[in-house]
Amino acid sequence: MKYIGGAKKVAKVVWYLKHEMTHVLLGIVLAWVLRELWGQFNTNQLYLAIFGSLAPDLDHLVFFFFYGRKDPYSIQVKKLLRQGSISSLASFIAIGHKENTNLWSHNIYSMGILGLGIVVCYSLDWKMGIVFLSSMVLHFIFDILDDLVVLGTVNPNWRRWGRPKKIKKLPDVST
Repeated sequence: MKYIGGAKKVAKVVWYLKHEMTHVLLGIVLAWVLRELWGQFNTNQLYLAIFGSLAPDLDHLVFFFFYGRKDPYSIQVKKLLRQGSISSLASFIAIGHKENTNLWSHNIYSMGILGLGIVVCYSLDWKMGIVFLSSMVLHFIFDILDDLVVLGTVNPNWRRWGRPKKIKKLPDVST
């Protein structure tokens, strides 16, 4: 019977990872669309599209352990990690990540810089650069659309440039 409890925890973590899995799926779709446009398939482009679709979320880790390490949200994440409460951590992040508006890269200015990079890569006919940067832009577009669905509006971090503000409250994940 102890395996059932473990299976429930794994299922809970997988459920809360659906946002990241959607990013992976979008990277795969981008690689397929570019394959159709360019008339060639390259597995490295597929892997790079998947990595690029997840890369913007590395900013969360940098936030937790470096520039936002004293933020209440980061403190709670690190506490759950130390306790080994992976399922609680997954639910905490899934429920509270919309409140974490302090990330450096999740804003329209980053998207603009990536867009300029895509133009430069296109002018140099550097397909790997186009794949990587386009998948990052697609990540941000999905996050904005997710904000509209979940919050009913675009999260304020997308318009922010400069020093981030503190999180006012932590999400309740006591369920």
